[in-house]
Amino acid sequence: MQGEDDRVVIALLAVLGVDLIVIVVLIAIMLARRARVSHRPGAFKGAVRVAEGDVPGFRSKWKRGFGRWVGDDVLVWSKAPSMFWNELAVADGMAAEVRTAGPDDKVKRLGPDPVIVPVSADGARIEIAAGADNRERALGPLAGSAGASTGGRHARADTETVTDA
Repeated sequence: MQGEDDRVVIALLAVLGVDLIVIVVLIAIMLARRARVSHRPGAFKGAVRVAEGDVPGFRSKWKRGFGRWVGDDVLVWSKAPSMFWNELAVADGMAAEVRTAGPDDKVKRLGPDPVIVPVSADGARIEIAAGADNRERALGPLAGSAGASTGGRHARADTETVTDA
């Protein structure tokens, strides 16, 4: 199963008396959609939130899913667990420098040393969290921006500086 949300949906369907075959088909569809989304070129697993401002379709709480960059400036975010809805954000550029996620960020299940990529989008600032191994994919077309440079990155006081290994 993909997480607690999936288990809740399945338990609710079972309590409501939905046939087992319907539940199995629903799970198969969700897993097939997840496989399709996660294997697209440039896709990365992560979480996204709005840090400042308002971006339609995104919230201030971390929302897990898969992201990918389309063209030079459009982030396509497929929300977990179903991944049936995609949210789009047009990036204006880097909002700050890439940093390592700290305890205050409350980013979980992204592997060791997740990074946070702050992006200006639609007049607001969103943060994309991804595992260190997906850093380049999360940066996408913004990798050449000044805030994404490999030298001179500053971390928050409670985190370590990100280094390329």
